[in-house]
Amino acid sequence: MCCLALPSGILSAQDASPGPVQATPRVVPALTPVRIEILEAQGSAISKPDAHFPIRLVDPVLLDGKTIIPAGATGEGEVVHAKKSSMSGGPGELILAARWLDVNGHQVRLRSMHLSENGKSSIKDVNRIMIASAATVPVAAMLGWFMKGKEVVVPSGTYAEAKLAADFSVEP
Repeated sequence: MCCLALPSGILSAQDASPGPVQATPRVVPALTPVRIEILEAQGSAISKPDAHFPIRLVDPVLLDGKTIIPAGATGEGEVVHAKKSSMSGGPGELILAARWLDVNGHQVRLRSMHLSENGKSSIKDVNRIMIASAATVPVAAMLGWFMKGKEVVVPSGTYAEAKLAADFSVEP
């Protein structure tokens, strides 16, 4: 008779139950549009390049019907370029950018902010005055140089569209 002795546990069944299930993070894709509100007035005559201003998310960002970024999340925008209108009729210039929203202490980067505010140029009016006055006395010819173009003003409470700059992952 033959007996086979094996060390204890070699033939014991391994625990067949799987480990904890890792939940797959949900991803809000880059370029998802968001609507923001500019909380401080900005303008070509009052804003300075590189200055920052507060913004707020107007509508929540949803994924599969669930709120991922709540309405009211605050963040920051930046003045990229500001130039006052000129005395020769040139309009004011203002370029603003939405930079980020704060989501649970994490800065979610934004890009591609779009406003519909533009300064109005008075250059056509200046050219008309210059042409009309060319045949008159030189003093009248100088009137066009004293026409000031319009400033760009973005009032507090103005809405703008922006996009998420990168994918944003959230745990389920």
